[in-house]
Amino acid sequence: MAGTYVFYTLLMVGMILLALPSVQTSDGKQSVLITSEPYQYWGANLVLLVVLYSFIIGCRYYVGIDYEAYLEWYLELQKTGVYPREIEFGYEWLNYLLYYLRAHYAFLFIVLAFLQILFFFQALKKFSFLIPWYIFFFFTYLLMFSSMNIMRQTLAYFIFFYALNLAMEKKYLRALLYCFLGFSFHKSILIAVALYPFLGFDWFKNKYVQIGLLLFVTVFASQILTLALQIVSPIVSLMGYSYYVENLDYMYEITEEGAVGAGTARILFFILDMAIVWYSDELKSNFKNVDFYKYYNIYFLGAFLDRIVYDNFILARTNDYLLNFRVLILSFLCYYLFGSATDRLPKAIVGGTIAVMMLAFFYRAIYNSAAQTSPFNFILFE
Repeated sequence: MAGTYVFYTLLMVGMILLALPSVQTSDGKQSVLITSEPYQYWGANLVLLVVLYSFIIGCRYYVGIDYEAYLEWYLELQKTGVYPREIEFGYEWLNYLLYYLRAHYAFLFIVLAFLQILFFFQALKKFSFLIPWYIFFFFTYLLMFSSMNIMRQTLAYFIFFYALNLAMEKKYLRALLYCFLGFSFHKSILIAVALYPFLGFDWFKNKYVQIGLLLFVTVFASQILTLALQIVSPIVSLMGYSYYVENLDYMYEITEEGAVGAGTARILFFILDMAIVWYSDELKSNFKNVDFYKYYNIYFLGAFLDRIVYDNFILARTNDYLLNFRVLILSFLCYYLFGSATDRLPKAIVGGTIAVMMLAFFYRAIYNSAAQTSPFNFILFE
């Protein structure tokens, strides 16, 4: 177990250090990116980082709850020549490609890790000044653990993130093509894509109203969830995920199995969301040149819905497309708190407290073997 703590810590620190040459600085107002030297985002450092990460994470052995299922399906394909279950065509084609190449099953996880981290950094190109903080929260928020469990959906999320950036630059055709790519790995991406037309307006302007909404939905979550299930069940079935509806009892069992430390997590994220909302006006003002309020719209809607669907495996998984933007917003928040020219000490204390709490959450998750990501085993040593 001690080796797993060291491994994840070194991986996180190593990624931050290797990515530093691609970080672009900002001016004192934190609104205009500047650099004194010719700037190249995709340098040798990022290429090396992507390659190393792909092989390190791809060469894991039985790490992540879904690892065994992905492995069994590929091994069955190798035996029979037929993929054993109905699944999104992009992921199925990837399996067949590796099958025809007679590739070892490790290459399936290497390719998935490669695609995830590739779109990870493609999405962050717009926010290169946030890279160190984003990597930090990628680990401590456990999105990295999700990437080793719900692999296809995490890939679809990062593809959606990148496509969203393109759409905001009015590169709509490219954005649609990438969304189609994401759809080929996980159809649930359509729910996130459907929100795009509503992002052009700043829906959440008053921080006191936002706090009231979060408090209200926290208190009445169970009643709202009952109504929500009646509404979304037909939609879930229509998208081809009727299995989850027909096996609700099993889905609830999975939810309960993953609820270790859930009470602590709820308190932690309530505090974090309150901090984000409290500083939301300053963040919108300082980062308006990178369409901050549009990403904030997605995050806040995800945080609002999270209180409703937290205990429901199906809806919580779907809401991840929205809620995962909490990582981006937390990165903006800490960048602002540690770089602000006013009230430096109070803001640094808030930022430091957030960082310490997230580190404690991260190491507690390792201790609890969250999503079966601990201990970390390498295929080369098995």
